[in-house]
Amino acid sequence: MKNNICYYTLENEYISAVIMNMGATLVSFADKKSGVDIVLGFDSYEGYLDQQGSYMGATVGRCANRIANGHFILNGKEYHLNKNSVPHSLHGGIQNFSFKIFDAKQEGNKVLLTYFSKDHEEGYPGNLKLEVEYRLENHSLVYTFKGISDQDTIMNITNHSYFNLNGEGDILSHELQINTDRVALNDENSLATEKIINVKGTVFDFQEFHQIKECLKRDGYHVDGYDHNYVFENFDMKKMAMLKNDHLLLEVTSDLPDMHLYTANHLDGTLKGKKNQCYQKYAGICFECQYYPNAINYEHVFQPILLANQPMKHFIKYTLKELS
Repeated sequence: MKNNICYYTLENEYISAVIMNMGATLVSFADKKSGVDIVLGFDSYEGYLDQQGSYMGATVGRCANRIANGHFILNGKEYHLNKNSVPHSLHGGIQNFSFKIFDAKQEGNKVLLTYFSKDHEEGYPGNLKLEVEYRLENHSLVYTFKGISDQDTIMNITNHSYFNLNGEGDILSHELQINTDRVALNDENSLATEKIINVKGTVFDFQEFHQIKECLKRDGYHVDGYDHNYVFENFDMKKMAMLKNDHLLLEVTSDLPDMHLYTANHLDGTLKGKKNQCYQKYAGICFECQYYPNAINYEHVFQPILLANQPMKHFIKYTLKELS
């Protein structure tokens, strides 16, 4: 496989990024002035092969997040997916997109990566052509995906980067703002249910900037870190979240309907990442802009249905600014 692995570097006067064709993965995203690389990852591609299901920087799909019991019905036909997070299917199944070798080419300030997912791969219907593009725009890294299929299918793509504005340590002292007042509650297997609550005054309330560790101390719903879907449910271009420390501000903007927040709760120090760091719990934070988890099995949320021969396209923009 090593001979098939390629890396592509994008750079302007403000930021730089490195993209790997395996998994259409964001390997590095750095502020040029400070030199801080704000995404977790590994120093070689072997680390990405053996990352214990952490999906660092990867493009995940065909359907991001969990599908209950690896099962859905589309056009009256029942489909069964590979279950890699028993009892559910997670982020596209066992051999999901994060392990696939994408065709790639660089053109100036952008990299275009393509992958052909065959009918019934991991149980999904339809031959799907997926295009992923990374491009730089001043202070922003823009991640765009487009898919087209020869059959009706489901498609819910996201980028699964773990951000840490210090480049090391944990993110508990980072301040976070999320621009919605709604969040979905999970069941015992971390599946987002159809129960949506108002976040005001709860551990989920980031309507104004708050330190992550301070919100975790609040009374009410007990969470041992975040692994929850924040509900927007519209296709407007919107600033979903902002993360800051003393020196940097990261803004996350997207036209996807929801955003899943994950604070690396399952990292336990066994993964050795960049610069020999052993990634512990809370080492990073993910902003998984996507459709509502398990949407295909729920009635009252937008469905990630990709109609035959009708392309679907969405974007996520990560803007990195200096505060001092």
